[in-house]
Amino acid sequence: MKHFGYFLIIFCIPFFLGQNLYAQEKDKKEKNTRYFALPVFFKTPELGYSFGLSGTSSFKTSFYNDSATRTSLIQVLGFFTSRQVNAQAINASIFFPKEQNILLFSATHQYFPDKFWGIGPNTKAESLSNYIFETFNFFPHIKHKFAKHLYMGALLDYQHIYKIKYDQGSSFDTAHFIGKKPYEVSALGFSCTYDTRSNNFWPEKGFFISEQFLHYQKKWISDFTFNKSITDIRYFKSLFPNHILAVQLYAFQTFGDTPFRDLAALGGANNLRGIYFGRYRALKAITLITEYRFNIYKRLKGVLFGGIGNIYNKNSEFNLQNNKYNAGLGLRFAFLKAENLNLRFDYGYSNKRDNAFYFTIGESF
Repeated sequence: MKHFGYFLIIFCIPFFLGQNLYAQEKDKKEKNTRYFALPVFFKTPELGYSFGLSGTSSFKTSFYNDSATRTSLIQVLGFFTSRQVNAQAINASIFFPKEQNILLFSATHQYFPDKFWGIGPNTKAESLSNYIFETFNFFPHIKHKFAKHLYMGALLDYQHIYKIKYDQGSSFDTAHFIGKKPYEVSALGFSCTYDTRSNNFWPEKGFFISEQFLHYQKKWISDFTFNKSITDIRYFKSLFPNHILAVQLYAFQTFGDTPFRDLAALGGANNLRGIYFGRYRALKAITLITEYRFNIYKRLKGVLFGGIGNIYNKNSEFNLQNNKYNAGLGLRFAFLKAENLNLRFDYGYSNKRDNAFYFTIGESF
């Protein structure tokens, strides 16, 4: 379920209930809690066309006009897709007064027909096979501010993977990896985050540096023992008014008896766009992505992007000849102008001749 975050992307047609929502916001201006019910529509190669409903409660844990505390959100979401995926989720981002503490929480369930090509950096297209799994994931994460812009946190991850189905004799059946049978894993971990971004959704300047480490242990309701490290470094710089350079370095590593669904993967809406998420899987992955973001006209914006990534099982096996490249372009429409939250339409192409369209909300990083 680690990529479920890539799929919880909500698309609301800009004029959907536009006047009504504005009137409600105006009437509730002095109220601390607001409620929204919005249709869900998005598209990714992994899911196909997706339709559903989202209900959201937004509130301040302090008072309405507190500029030192961001708005908290609790969201309930359910959707179905043209690829027969169905998913339900409860997500929360709660910012306590003055953001001394932050609670992030997700509980998700999904039924997911997916694709498999093998393990490693050089899997072949003809090795494609289909499989189905069902999963439940529970992931709370609490962070405490220790200094300006610096947070330390503790987190828990529980996953139950079950109802795994695949064809006998397929590449999924004959490949050697852990996680072909139903299993559950649980982990305790810690995080460290340094964040000086000017805005969460469309930052014009600043750094975002995050490190997470999780230890999965058989003694903690887990069928396997392994470790996971996730490093995410982002840099944003305004080159001149309304023109932004955005760079992300992302590294994902696992050590030990790592089951298939927890392996590193390349591709997807938030990584090397144009490559199917999971087209390449292994114990370790690293990517570098650069975007040039610019305004076109009023709420309309444009993005040019490109990236490079590699996936491998051991440091000694890292080979530049296995690099995967992507490039693409996209459009943005600011449907929540004050928050700089955009509808996103991207087209990505890779050096492996894969390509894909993405219709989602929010930036890739």
